[in-house]
Amino acid sequence: MMNENDPTTAPQSPAEEPVETPEPAPRSLRDDIKLWFLRAAALGGAFGLMVGLMTAVSAMYTSRPEFCRSCHNMEPYYESWQNSSHKDVSCVKCHFPPGAGEKLRGKMLGLVQLAKYVTSSEGPRPAAEVPDASCLRSGCHESRLLAGRVEFQGVAFDHRPHLGEMRRGKKLRCTSCHSQIVQGSHMTVTTSTCFLCHFKDGHLNEGLGACTRCHQIPEEEFDLGGGITFDHDLAYERGVDCANCHADLIRGRGEVPRERCGVCHNRTDDLERIDDHEFLHRKHVTDHKVDCLECHLEIHHSLDEHRIRHAASDCNSCHPEHHQEQVNMLMGVGGKSIPERTNGMTDARISCPSCHQVKEISATGTVLWKASTKMCANCHDGSAMDMITSQHEGLKAALSDIESCIGRVRQAVESADLGAERAATLTAELDQFNDDLAFLRAGNGIHNIHYAGTLTRALVDGLSALCRELKISGPTVVLPERVESPQ
Repeated sequence: MMNENDPTTAPQSPAEEPVETPEPAPRSLRDDIKLWFLRAAALGGAFGLMVGLMTAVSAMYTSRPEFCRSCHNMEPYYESWQNSSHKDVSCVKCHFPPGAGEKLRGKMLGLVQLAKYVTSSEGPRPAAEVPDASCLRSGCHESRLLAGRVEFQGVAFDHRPHLGEMRRGKKLRCTSCHSQIVQGSHMTVTTSTCFLCHFKDGHLNEGLGACTRCHQIPEEEFDLGGGITFDHDLAYERGVDCANCHADLIRGRGEVPRERCGVCHNRTDDLERIDDHEFLHRKHVTDHKVDCLECHLEIHHSLDEHRIRHAASDCNSCHPEHHQEQVNMLMGVGGKSIPERTNGMTDARISCPSCHQVKEISATGTVLWKASTKMCANCHDGSAMDMITSQHEGLKAALSDIESCIGRVRQAVESADLGAERAATLTAELDQFNDDLAFLRAGNGIHNIHYAGTLTRALVDGLSALCRELKISGPTVVLPERVESPQ
């Protein structure tokens, strides 16, 4: 019996015949071209990926503010950006308008600028602009036009009418007021531009230059010394023009010197429309932001420490120095026996035309502008007027007695045996007193009641001391009660 598990007894299989491997079919030209295209596509994809990565990295790197300072002429602008309120905002976010297309366009322009820098064909002042769309983009100042009035250096300002309406026939941009490139400050408001627009070809407290466009009527009282105060509400109620006291606040006309055009334009054709102001402002202000002060001379709007001297300049054109004593009295200078001392009138910016508003024609036909107590009443109430009038009359009455006393002392010096040196000293002192007396009469103490009072008392005290030394009767005048001026 055959054992199936016995390998020796298992049936033998017939010998296996070798299997023939079929030869591959020959590739056609079409297959070769297809393979070449696949390899080229793979290689191109890899190269494109590498270029894309390099482009992305380059775009990221060139978008960083640090890249901007690669050109040495950008260093001052980079430093001003670092110290500005926009130091956390990248340069391209402001200088490129929103949108991928605008960003691509900005990158191309940047490459052109870089090529010019490398080839030394770029000027030292790079041209750059900040479009309104960048300022008003989401996440920045998109609500600025709806924010209403804001306070800037004590002035109420509203963005909507300035950006949404024509101003002086011109379309303004954000950078019309916010300077886009200013060394030392970046994107800050240049008040000089405000002054130029509001005061060009105008007058203080008229039209765009009206004081109340920017300033509120002060509510606090101003101490003028001697218990006298000034309230702006009183002057406003009586129709006193701000320019009566503050006419010195505008200096300059904002004209455009023709030679400034040549800084940017060196071709004759560029200057053909130089008198077309509408065209010039559209090109320079609306289409391309050019700082106003690159063309216009600056208009200054501030207090002038030499206000009183300027106020008398019109009179001096015909009457040189004719009113110098009055001007000195008003300013608190000119007395030899006391130091210079300003008072409330000077601090309050009072000038000659503030009080001299009564027009008279002299017998010779000369126009005279006189002052009167009616003018004083525009700013001072009844009690202050009584005090001022009493002081002025009392001080004026003392001058005759002072003059008589000077004469008595001079005679006593000449007759006394004082020695040459002491006699010369006293004579010089009397000459000084006499000069101060002449100054008080010519300067008219009403112009500065505090200074006139101090000088008059100094003369009385000095003469009294000399009279005691010479053992003669001193001044008999009784001066009004002392009124102190503010320091």
